Parts: sequence; C-alpha cells; structure tokens
Amino acid sequence: MQNSPPITGVSEVVLSVANLPAMRDFYMRVMGFSLHSELSMEAAVADPDGEPTITFLTICETDTPLGRGGHPQLLALIDYRRHVHAKKRLVGHDVTQSTLNHLAFEIPPESFDHHTKRLDELGIDVSVSEFPTMNARAMFFKDPEGNVLELICHHSMEP
Repeated sequence: MQNSPPITGVSEVVLSVANLPAMRDFYMRVMGFSLHSELSMEAAVADPDGEPTITFLTICETDTPLGRGGHPQLLALIDYRRHVHAKKRLVGHDVTQSTLNHLAFEIPPESFDHHTKRLDELGIDVSVSEFPTMNARAMFFKDPEGNVLELICHHSMEP
C-alpha cells in the first residue's frame, strides 16, 4: 500500500503444540532459544494443575521500535489441548488445513558447519540445500512434532 508505514520485522511466531515440555526443551536445547516467560490462563477455565499452557521463547534480542526498550523476536508455544483460547483452533499441522510450510531462522555463514555437526551429534536428520540465486545455503530438519525448520545463511554479495 502506498504511503503506508513500514513493517519493521517479525514480532513472534506462534505454534500450537501437543507436548509443551518436549517442545520447550527442543527449542531451548537444540535451537538455543532462551526462556522469556510462561503462563497458565488465570480464569475459571485455567489449567487445573497450574502448569504453563503457553511458553514464550526469545529467538534473539533486537532493537526495534516495538515495546519499551525494544521487543525481542519470540517463538510462542501454545498447548492446544489445555490453553483456553487455543482449544477450538486448528489442532496439529495438517497440510490440508494449514498454510504453514516451514520456519526459517537466519544464522551467520561462519556458523553453518558448527550447526550441521551439532544437529548430527544430537541425532537429528539434516538435509542441506544450496540456493545459488539467493547466494545462500540452508539446512532443514524437524522438531519433535514434525514442524520443518530451516537454518539459512546468506553469503556476502560482494565479489
């Protein structure tokens, strides 16, 4: 749209998950994200055991105009079976019901081999692809619930 204010970035990505503890562990241990916050709905329909029904993980701190002092890029994991607002939404990833293909995260080019080796050591199957037209290479793998993840690095466009 002409003369519209620019979009300044992605604030958060939200996944509905069946096993919140396993997914939280994967994204913290394998992807290196840090715990931002967790909560359980505070209402009559809150989770009866008081365990978190939503977890926010920091992908990376970023200096953006969002929020006071900047807002980090977040991955939110919502237990779709227990979170009051998620119970009636799409359950799981079904390509016939969802447009989600994969989540991509940028990494520095010099860390590519380190990430490939680390994922292999963790027993995670990785597929590496080159993208000459984008001057990039990437690795693809799955989280515990089958979401496809991509770590991509772009090489300098300078000669």
